[in-house]
Amino acid sequence: MGALRTPPTAPFSSEIRAIPAAIRARMEGVSWHGDQPGCPRWDALAHVLVDHVTFDGTARGELVVAVEVAPRAVELFRRLWQLGFPIRQLRLVDDYAASDEASMAADNSSAFNFRLIAGTQLLSQHALGRAIDLNPVENPWRRPDRIVPEAGVAFADRRDIRAGMIVRPGPIVAALDENGWEWGGDWQHAWDDHHIVCG
Repeated sequence: MGALRTPPTAPFSSEIRAIPAAIRARMEGVSWHGDQPGCPRWDALAHVLVDHVTFDGTARGELVVAVEVAPRAVELFRRLWQLGFPIRQLRLVDDYAASDEASMAADNSSAFNFRLIAGTQLLSQHALGRAIDLNPVENPWRRPDRIVPEAGVAFADRRDIRAGMIVRPGPIVAALDENGWEWGGDWQHAWDDHHIVCG
């Protein structure tokens, strides 16, 4: 089935909630920096719990996104569940000390992280809670000079479609298009195959 697994027979479930105190404690000074200009207020963010297919079963994952993005994020993960798209793991980037590199190397899918775009002084869409990274190893950032994360080299050939990969044409990109998400794999300067942004 290429990028997909057999879809689960169980119904999809999810929850959108205000950021609980315990989650704030995990994030404060790690992925969230309220003392820095442009960092979203707590009430502008949502803690989202979603079911997802894994590479060997199913799991409950978590992500933090902007409040206005949360319903569309849930609908996207519902569609991924229905398609049987496997996600290695879905954990807050705070579990990796808010290190984008460490999270990607662990093949972790994540969303909010108040940080700059690599190599610039511009805020990333992750800093606004509007971007999600999906399976960074299977969908690496393919720059002209290197591939990030390093393990993504094994997935550089996008014609060899395997579980967890996002390719165009394909059912995952179609789901992104239907739900109004921009896919970094469509970019021309570098292909950021794991990166999606809510338009």
